[in-house]
Amino acid sequence: MSYQEFLEERDQIDYLIQQGYYMKNVNENLRGAFVEFELKEPDLSGKKSFTETLHIKNADARKYFSSLLIQQMKQAQ
Repeated sequence: MSYQEFLEERDQIDYLIQQGYYMKNVNENLRGAFVEFELKEPDLSGKKSFTETLHIKNADARKYFSSLLIQQMKQAQ
């Protein structure tokens, strides 16, 4: 895994969070982590799916979303 792959996966995570998504579920296995995002406040513009799933393979990107998940959990308390 290269640094470029980390940057791409980090950017995907950041993009979803900036769009108003939060991490709802994480399923990790030997192939990486599958992170399910859900839209906090659904937009009524006709979008049918309010969930997105990212397959995070890079170890550094997995650490990155883990730190964001901890922040998200602290804010929810």
